[in-house]
Amino acid sequence: MRQKVYASPSASKKLGYPNPYVPNLKKELSGAFDVLEADNRPCLMQGGALLRNSVKGDIFLLSFVETIAFHRLAFIQTCMALLALDIMKLRRRTIVFFFHNPRPHKGENVLSRMLTRRLFRYADLVVTHSGNTAAIAREKVGEDKVLVCPIPFEPAAAPVAKGPECDVLIWGSIFPYKGIAEFIADPAIATSGLKIDIIGECRDAALAEKITALAKGSIQFENRRAEMEEVASRVAGSRIVLFPYLPGSVSGSGSLTDTLRFGGNPVGPDAGAFRDLAAQGLCKVYSKPSEVLEILESGWKVDASRLDRYIEENSWSAFAEKIIKFVR
Repeated sequence: MRQKVYASPSASKKLGYPNPYVPNLKKELSGAFDVLEADNRPCLMQGGALLRNSVKGDIFLLSFVETIAFHRLAFIQTCMALLALDIMKLRRRTIVFFFHNPRPHKGENVLSRMLTRRLFRYADLVVTHSGNTAAIAREKVGEDKVLVCPIPFEPAAAPVAKGPECDVLIWGSIFPYKGIAEFIADPAIATSGLKIDIIGECRDAALAEKITALAKGSIQFENRRAEMEEVASRVAGSRIVLFPYLPGSVSGSGSLTDTLRFGGNPVGPDAGAFRDLAAQGLCKVYSKPSEVLEILESGWKVDASRLDRYIEENSWSAFAEKIIKFVR
């Protein structure tokens, strides 16, 4: 009889899966295990989904449980999540904590810290996607319980026709932690004359208004979600793709891996996966906005042959094999 695996979070009733990380993981594991919620059916509350599946699964692959502390009915959902973790532990099931970011993007509170502590305490394995989160995890659980893997890649995309050309492209859903307003407000950038295209949905009305007010002259802001085909075209037309994330909460980025597989030249903060990829020659990092101008002046581009090898070595199937090897 095959073991049952549950990968959190469940699909959201409102948003489904905002990124393909969990669906990709489920797909790769389906050949080795019976995957609970393989149809990605949506749930009303993540805490409830975790509790419901805690009595069904044999292996639990837990991502973003700590962010339940910021969901609707956060206290009730946190209690559900804590009870679910206790049930998993009492049942002596395998718990794998995917430690994505040093802290949740929305910050920390009493509930999020409580959930994070419980996850570290109960985890049989902690999976991280960058050197800095691995260092934090090792302090909590020791060297032997930490598995460090780059964020997995989907296959490289076929070349596409270039979209509108620009010096800097910033794409993806827009949140305060992504630092877009702070970047384009910087005097060195605001007076540079760079053609900067920003495209992404911003549901924070105040933030959208702020970015719109700052997007003057050669800076263009489109407050909408772009389909991946358009993103690939826009990436092809850009000199660099920028991730101006603020320090503290960011380790990796699915948009970073997509940018690379679309053939883009990513530039990001000197932290997390950006720093790790820079060591591989696949990204450039900066500490202050003026350094982005220097990167552009250098004419730097990703080495295509090196990128092809890296994507092959860090595919979703290779990542799943590492997880399977541990949990079996």
